[in-house]
Amino acid sequence: MERNIKKMSQWKRFNGEDIEDLGNTILSDIANSDTEDLEFYIGGDSQWSAGKVKFTVAIIMIKKGKGGRGYYKNVIPLESNLSLQQRLFMETFKAVKVALWLNPLLESVGYKVNEIHTDLNPNPKHPSYEMVYTCLGYIKGMGFEGKAKPHSWAASSVADYKTK
Repeated sequence: MERNIKKMSQWKRFNGEDIEDLGNTILSDIANSDTEDLEFYIGGDSQWSAGKVKFTVAIIMIKKGKGGRGYYKNVIPLESNLSLQQRLFMETFKAVKVALWLNPLLESVGYKVNEIHTDLNPNPKHPSYEMVYTCLGYIKGMGFEGKAKPHSWAASSVADYKTK
């Protein structure tokens, strides 16, 4: 499926600025940070519109008490005939994939991915309910702490905003 991706998969800063090399950009932002108290969160979300699904993964670097920085990437597969369950798992998969890439880079400078946030709701009234334990189990199995609503702000607020 990865080869069937439109050329919309460029990492950007939250202000829309394109990023040439995400790893070097993050390391530079860490080095230029005015605090050593940093936390890193990853959120994934998707939107279905006009027969296509747009996936977004966001990386948020929180400078405790001093704001933060963020990076995001949108991806639109050429084929979007996914079921809701497939789409929700794909959001999680894409976020975990980024975390697996990012975590060794962060660990090389004394940090780690703190949490991966999903846009899943544990309330049985919501359609995403049936995927909560599957996706959180996958995140945990890959070595990370996962969060669902209402504690998943990186997905339900940040990634959601960049998906629209």
